[in-house]
Amino acid sequence: MKKYELLLVLPGTLDEKEAEAKSKEISDLVKTTSSDAELNVLGKNRLAYPIKQIRYGYFYTIIFSAEAAELKIVQEKIGLMRDILRGIISAYNPKWSAGQKISYSTNEVGVTTMMRDNEKTKPAEEVKKVDLKEIDKKLDEILDGGIIAGV
Repeated sequence: MKKYELLLVLPGTLDEKEAEAKSKEISDLVKTTSSDAELNVLGKNRLAYPIKQIRYGYFYTIIFSAEAAELKIVQEKIGLMRDILRGIISAYNPKWSAGQKISYSTNEVGVTTMMRDNEKTKPAEEVKKVDLKEIDKKLDEILDGGIIAGV
């Protein structure tokens, strides 16, 4: 048996209780083929793009073990459900588990990067304040050294 991960996106138009009940129903469906199904709640987030005119969704992952024939059955049953925006089954990668949090940081230029929370971010170097006298001294060194052509 191989481990798989089902990423489930339910519409944000549902309230929390309805979304929880629907995710439990899908988890029970997966448990019919696999006894070790584990449901992880990722929360409600904005979608990258609207799906069926819906902009928010409840995200869940279900990690389970299954044979190829059982996997096909689960995939077909999930495809027939109407309240699911997306249901994607992929091979499980323990490096990117559902419990692993992802954070986003935006720098001063406006570039946003994604990283795992366990990755340490290096603190920005402090801006060293330079005195005007130090600048004049450095300029004199450059000009006296003949570094600049034509001087």
